[in-house]
Amino acid sequence: MGSIAIVGLEFDDRGTLDESAIERLRDADTVVVASGPRAAAQIEELGIQVLTYEDLGLSADGPAGMIVEALLGLAEKGNVALVAGGYPFVQEGVISGVLARAGGGVDVYPIASPLQVLVLALDIDLTADVDIIDAETLPNSSFRRDTHLLVTGVSNAIVARAVGLRLLEFYSAEHTVVTAGWLEGGGFDLDMMTVDKLTRIERVHRDTAVYVAPSRIVAPDGFDELVRIIAILRGPDGCPWDREQTHASLGKHLIEEAYETLAAIEANDSDELADELGDVLLQVVLHSQIAAEEDRFTIDDVTARIISKIRRRHPHIFGNVQADTSEQVMHNWDAIKRGEKERDGILSGVAPTLPALMYAQKISRRAANAGFDWEDIDGVWAKVHEEIDELKATDAGSPEAADEVGDLLFTVVNVARKLGVDAEDALRRMCTRFERRFEDMEATVAEKGVDFHDLDLGEMEELWQQAKRKQSANGGE
Repeated sequence: MGSIAIVGLEFDDRGTLDESAIERLRDADTVVVASGPRAAAQIEELGIQVLTYEDLGLSADGPAGMIVEALLGLAEKGNVALVAGGYPFVQEGVISGVLARAGGGVDVYPIASPLQVLVLALDIDLTADVDIIDAETLPNSSFRRDTHLLVTGVSNAIVARAVGLRLLEFYSAEHTVVTAGWLEGGGFDLDMMTVDKLTRIERVHRDTAVYVAPSRIVAPDGFDELVRIIAILRGPDGCPWDREQTHASLGKHLIEEAYETLAAIEANDSDELADELGDVLLQVVLHSQIAAEEDRFTIDDVTARIISKIRRRHPHIFGNVQADTSEQVMHNWDAIKRGEKERDGILSGVAPTLPALMYAQKISRRAANAGFDWEDIDGVWAKVHEEIDELKATDAGSPEAADEVGDLLFTVVNVARKLGVDAEDALRRMCTRFERRFEDMEATVAEKGVDFHDLDLGEMEELWQQAKRKQSANGGE
């Protein structure tokens, strides 16, 4: 495989081409001119035979990949020089494409500095986020992995290896870097390698610069790392507890983690919420790993399905359906869900393992959407009073009393639905308020040195009202 050089057709104020560039052109077995006829004529005046893009069946503004393939094909027969006039030498993607495919370095002529050649060759926008750090100060410098990084002043292999070791603290061993160093005869040599290879490099050109592309993957604890860790825990030499788990045994843990997440939300505790969401994510990955081991589905399938479902159920965002209100969105959502799966009836498909209030809300909304509903909230209020009267007529502790309590609660759920209130959330918040008020009552009694159980009902009621007033003064908290 021959070498590939990029030669900029730049003349000095005397109209003379850079001597190192001329020498590189004479050494080439094939010279390709990327510019127009004038550039080809200037090179031929030097006694050098050229091929144009047209000769190769290429277009100067054609796909970079086709140009790269053509250059690599010519390099199989000998050394190649690609001539281009001025900045940016050749179109974007050609130099980086050759670097990635050639297996060896790419020489560039004539350039003022390795920093310049990297900026030109890799089309780095210096108005974007770019960190330029000298190799000597790199060990004590801070930089972000999601920006372009240019390390200058790499004077020898020892310094290059030290730079590589520093980069290993921030990037993976396989992360790609590009080096640019002075050639003895002029011009620059570009070479693409991994960070790991940089830590073991034997030789570098003088005054080399190293370019490190941005890394968008959070390291070392990204989502892929979580999936990998769970696979290890479930593996032959993994954790005995994790290896014993099944979908069924983990079911209760998923519910517990979901409720603990809800508690963190209600407590407005961001740190706790982040922890609990991580616990929920752990359950998702565990279930996916178990399924993968059984060749049923993987975490990628889970991700793909939810992406597809979100897109499908938001046609007002990803399609041409109009939905300007939340009510229209929910109506479309329910219609789409009904069309996704075959159901035996309107109420089928609602999980009976849901908390009772949530279960009641879902089936009552399904029935209402099918037209089985009161005309207005007054009809629901009348039903509430009817159920209260029927409950009063039952004997305490009887099966009839249990049935009538259920009827009353279900009707109240419909009141909440008509009022646009989430019954599950409303009752949970009330339980939280009750708990805080009761704790305030206990604290007040404890300050007085009185046993709570010695209070009569009137004293408890006074403490209760006092706790309510405090809670109200604090914004209901």
